[in-house]
Amino acid sequence: MRSRPFFLAVALSLAPGLATGQGPVPAPPGPAAPGCRPDASVLSVKRPVGSEWFGLYLRDKKAGWLRTEVALEKRSGEDVLVTRQEMTIEAKVGPRTVRRGQTDEKVYEAKPAGRLLLYRSERVGDGGNRKTELVCGAKTCKATLTAEDGTRSRELKLPPETAEQADAARLAVVRCGEVAGAQVELEQLRVKQMRDRFVERSTLGGAGVTVPVAVVEEMEDGDRIAARILIGDDGRTLEFRYGDALVAKAEPEEIARRTDTVDLFNLSRVALPGPLPRDVPMSITFTVKGLPATFLGEDARQVARPGEAGETLLTVRARRPAADDPAKDVPRLRPDPAGGEDLEATPEVDWDHPDIRALAERVAAKTPGRWAAARKLSREVNRRIAKVYGESRDRASEVLHTGKGDCTEHALLFVALARAAGIPARGVHGLVYANYGGGGAGLYWHAWAEVKVGEEWIPVDPTFDQDVADATHITLGRGTKVDAVGLIGSLTVTRAEPRAL
Repeated sequence: MRSRPFFLAVALSLAPGLATGQGPVPAPPGPAAPGCRPDASVLSVKRPVGSEWFGLYLRDKKAGWLRTEVALEKRSGEDVLVTRQEMTIEAKVGPRTVRRGQTDEKVYEAKPAGRLLLYRSERVGDGGNRKTELVCGAKTCKATLTAEDGTRSRELKLPPETAEQADAARLAVVRCGEVAGAQVELEQLRVKQMRDRFVERSTLGGAGVTVPVAVVEEMEDGDRIAARILIGDDGRTLEFRYGDALVAKAEPEEIARRTDTVDLFNLSRVALPGPLPRDVPMSITFTVKGLPATFLGEDARQVARPGEAGETLLTVRARRPAADDPAKDVPRLRPDPAGGEDLEATPEVDWDHPDIRALAERVAAKTPGRWAAARKLSREVNRRIAKVYGESRDRASEVLHTGKGDCTEHALLFVALARAAGIPARGVHGLVYANYGGGGAGLYWHAWAEVKVGEEWIPVDPTFDQDVADATHITLGRGTKVDAVGLIGSLTVTRAEPRAL
């Protein structure tokens, strides 16, 4: 299901109030079934004619629908392989109902290892309207982004994406093996490495009927949760499951388009035994049920280790950084749109927009130290952005112009301003302590940021006006990593023990 990144990213960004490690080691391919064709071509894969429709569910609530199609066509007299997808997601976020839609089309040369020729993507609704087009020649591609503030273009190296990615899961089933390759992600103008691996033969039952299926695991390199795709013997995709939280089920069009009222605010809440302190420095150890083993690990701030009876002991330590001492702060770098993952400009973190550059310069101009400048920028974002749940925008420049949003918008604008000021910065998402409405004490999905000062990554929360994010912030993903959204609704905290440092 090629719209997986959009489905996951939207679900994560809409979760209100809002530690990357190594992904699971891939197991060998599952047992080969009779009739496996290891040399099969993507052009000969059995697939439905016309559209396939799916209902999109968040924790058993219908949040939207998806339509997909893969077909051979002729364009300008040439044979091409075309994939199309259309998706709509709708959810209640606080007092607002938020709706987003996306349509995608990819065109490949119709031959094994055929080049990507064209990629069009359009987003509409909350988050802002925008169109992105990637047109590829023999050696380079031209990316064009059209949004409410105009059109911008960029020349890119030809990505190594090939026609096999048009239908990788079905191809993995036919080959009884793995299909690995690169894919372009237009939202960040990046290339990611994907793997679709045939795992086993199984059955899918419901309404008194059991059908045989092939099971494929799909993941981006570095993911900790693999998607499971169930494909029938007739080539139909019957189910796509991402953890226990996100499921796409094959349905007739008239049923797929019916949606429930999904309250993401309460759906994503993790209850707590009681209130928590926000002091820094502070250490808090959470006893968590439902956290997969692939999320275990540690960094300078957070440690997750196995506990008893399948629980996880997750300790978060919040300390003041060494850079609080001005003598240990380090100089800001030269802003560079192509300066690497934590400094680059992207369609979402569009810090090269003249208004963002101007604001960063005005706020940080007389502050040469990274940490001192980052603190000023965080306070500026907190002061400037009105706190409005569900008022989502997907580009930093749009957040700046609208002047309102929730944690996602605060974090996005802060990361853009920091990069514009020559401070390496990245987004973070996970859980944070809050006491919203009548729900009582709980952890809610949240977004904040980190800046790199010397060798230290320092967590900053502009939404809560915390220059050092407190120990109630549990990190589940960083940067473009959105796999943690598969944990929505599946975590339980039985104990939370604070300790002064």
